[in-house]
Amino acid sequence: MASSDGVNLTTVGIVADPGLPAALAERLRHTLPGRLGLAATEEVRWSVETDRAPFELMYPDSSALLEKARQYVRGRPWDFVICVTDQPMYSGSDVVLARIDTTDRVALVSLPAFGGTGLRRRLTAAVVAIVSHFVAYAGGAGNDQPRPRRQLPVPGARMSSTHPDPSRLDITVSGRRATARLLAGMVRVNRPWRLLRGLSTALAGALTGIAFGVLYSSIWSLGSALGPLRLAGVTVTAVAAMAVWLIVGHRLWEPQQPATERDREVRLRNASTVATVTAGTVAFFLAMLAIALAAVTLVIPPPYLAGTLGRPVGVVDYLVIAVMSSVLGTIAGAVGSGLEDDTAVREATYAYRERERRRRLDNGDW
Repeated sequence: MASSDGVNLTTVGIVADPGLPAALAERLRHTLPGRLGLAATEEVRWSVETDRAPFELMYPDSSALLEKARQYVRGRPWDFVICVTDQPMYSGSDVVLARIDTTDRVALVSLPAFGGTGLRRRLTAAVVAIVSHFVAYAGGAGNDQPRPRRQLPVPGARMSSTHPDPSRLDITVSGRRATARLLAGMVRVNRPWRLLRGLSTALAGALTGIAFGVLYSSIWSLGSALGPLRLAGVTVTAVAAMAVWLIVGHRLWEPQQPATERDREVRLRNASTVATVTAGTVAFFLAMLAIALAAVTLVIPPPYLAGTLGRPVGVVDYLVIAVMSSVLGTIAGAVGSGLEDDTAVREATYAYRERERRRRLDNGDW
């Protein structure tokens, strides 16, 4: 700790993965000093600095990354370092929220373990709890001090030592809810809406399919004859077909490993890929539905539609035509998505980002 005008100045460095972790770290840079000040037991002036680095966590343990964090402590005027990564971590069957090295004043936080919502609030709570632990240890309380359970960011989380060195601690959570929360967090970190921005060719094909559905009266009659259950089935089939097409066509599925701890990581990454692509495809369909609904309302006069169907028409008929047009658009979009640049689609998944990190690590860019 440095001294400034008689008040202790403590600097917390946050080093984050590019993407969502870095964006959250930048937001914490402005709000965290106040939260740390409220949690402090003595007068301290807090400073928070941020940096970004592509982390590589696919090792049997996180020792390489913690060593990188120690270099930040030694190389910069930072008192504590918190590394925030978008990669999941485990301790046996437990999900690890954070890994702490008290002696070296560094910690590694796994953002997906916090779930799909409230990430900034939970990340703030985690950083405050970790820094409070560092401060208490530096003040001579040692590792036997009661740990601040109430400050931990996720219900059921616990801080404990799983290492022969008692200064190394894990914040963990266990159970099926922890795994479900981790999967939701992995999907959130993937940011499924980015998939839409990478589907420009698919969008062109989808608009062509929508135009066909809006302008051809045979599609109107077919949609009216299908009934709600068949129409729902056709819609689900179209969305599923596009999702499968994206996953298979862009090689997003990772092959399973032998029955090891890494196999669990691969299964989780594949599950997050399926959920991410499905969410992105559903968003794509809803966008097409909005466009189709506007188009049918604008283009098809009610008297003409009633004459074609041979009965009075209402809002439901226009919605059915819009759904049928969106189904055609989604199928055409699936075909068009095969022409997309792989990078535009694959960067929204863990598999791609891991390969990028490995490439940068092999090239010495890290």
